[in-house]
Amino acid sequence: MQFDTSYLNKTPNKTARNTTSFKPEFVILHETAGYGSLEWNLRPEVRSSYNYLIARDGKTYHYVNEKSYIAWHAGVRSWARGYSGGEINVYAIGVEVEGPNDGTPITTAQTKALVELIRYFRDTYAIPINRDYFFAHSTVAPGYKDDPRGYSVEYTLKLLDESSLPSTGPRPNTLGAQLRNEVYKLAKGEYRPDWMFHQYAFKNKLGSPIRVGMDFSVKGVRYTGEVYGRDVIISPYNQWDIVLRANDLTDQDVYNALMQFTYGALGVDYRPDQAFYQFISRPPRKLVGVPLGNSSRLQAGDGAAYAAQLFSLDALYTPIAATGTTNWSVVKQLSAIVAAQNASAADAALRETINRAMYSRINTSFDAKLPFIKKALEANLGAPLSSQRRWSYRNNEYLYVVYAGDTLFALANKPAEVRLLSEQAD
Repeated sequence: MQFDTSYLNKTPNKTARNTTSFKPEFVILHETAGYGSLEWNLRPEVRSSYNYLIARDGKTYHYVNEKSYIAWHAGVRSWARGYSGGEINVYAIGVEVEGPNDGTPITTAQTKALVELIRYFRDTYAIPINRDYFFAHSTVAPGYKDDPRGYSVEYTLKLLDESSLPSTGPRPNTLGAQLRNEVYKLAKGEYRPDWMFHQYAFKNKLGSPIRVGMDFSVKGVRYTGEVYGRDVIISPYNQWDIVLRANDLTDQDVYNALMQFTYGALGVDYRPDQAFYQFISRPPRKLVGVPLGNSSRLQAGDGAAYAAQLFSLDALYTPIAATGTTNWSVVKQLSAIVAAQNASAADAALRETINRAMYSRINTSFDAKLPFIKKALEANLGAPLSSQRRWSYRNNEYLYVVYAGDTLFALANKPAEVRLLSEQAD
């Protein structure tokens, strides 16, 4: 593996080893929570460093040589593999992946570089590729650190450790399988038809993937999960045959922990005290999907104002009082307006406003007469997750749009003949 060594050992934030035959035992994976770390960590007052950094373009920098120096990447409140405090830095390699640590996914180039770097550690230092040797910073310093939020250690290792997963054959070279792979790539993953999650999502019509490769722990149990347009699914680690849906969870603590992680992964503020969250989280839970953004104020065409939050399958709103005090406990669903046979003028204005807001997220104008939008409304596919995209397959050009409930596609020369991806077999 090739490294950029232009910054190698230049930082003063390191401790010299008394041996050159050191062999690291495990790895801690971080996220920088900003940009410019290569220069920032040259400053002595920063008092932190790392062994490797993967930049947004996928370039991997060797920053502190782990054989000669101890990098300062895990603090005194850290604990892993029987080591605590500063001892961790003595025995662990620290890897930073450049990113804001706000839930924004790392780039595909970074994922590929991280996979390659993990293989390098295995081949060079015989470090096994599993969660007993590769840790998220948040895992070794719970309650003090929350990185990395832009990628999942669990999912990254699953890409490498095939021994703990169902055997995976080659992806069929069919229209259905290849287009599904395009959709999964938008969710920072890939379509693996032999993976239990993907089989379950397809069989149970969970819609389009939004975020793959999440992991979290609650009550001493580690879970891995994926976010789809219609629900979030999780499995206890290494028990891939057990798939649980978020909306079916009876343990409210597990549900809340999953939602907190999901909201963070999607870049949405997790506010359990907010009326909208309480509305969807109390059993029986409302099937609104996952949040697409924070709540905001919307002004309808008739001048009425609303607090609203967009979800993948619905939208929640509270009418804002023109005078006096707004009753925030009043939460309504857009779907109720859509289902109404004779919507009032005010409801129609609100419906139009929310639809426009849904499509403005993907820089698209809402026009119910356009073939893809018309089909999505007829099939109740919820919010669009992508703008219209072009894709080539076997000398044919296709158009497709990813919606929460499904993906719509059509031949580019026949855009009015819109089809559902869920009806296309592998």
